[in-house]
Amino acid sequence: MAKAKEVALWCVLVAFCIYTVKTEKRTPSVQVFTRYPVEFGKENILQCYVDGFHPPKISVTLLKNGKKMDCQQSDLSFHSNWAFFQLFHANVTIDEKDEYAFRVEHETFSEPKIFKLEVY
Repeated sequence: MAKAKEVALWCVLVAFCIYTVKTEKRTPSVQVFTRYPVEFGKENILQCYVDGFHPPKISVTLLKNGKKMDCQQSDLSFHSNWAFFQLFHANVTIDEKDEYAFRVEHETFSEPKIFKLEVY
């Protein structure tokens, strides 16, 4: 009986170690871009690709001139190393006076970070 308890404890310890290694925290990399080259006054698709983060809980908000806008999102997916990725997107008509950005909240950030669309 004591041997079975010892084996069970070792199994729990090994499982915990594997879980800990696979779940190290990773900071997301964020890219903001449009589907097509920007032409002011023409409809485009604004995209935010968030990659390489763990844990999977993340909040991404689209902002137009600092105000929240609706956007779509892909399913949450992961790489073989358990780093997650997700795409957020919205149809927009870009005006040269408007500022588009995505606010990203993740536990690896001390506060939400803003990633702006850079139009050249």
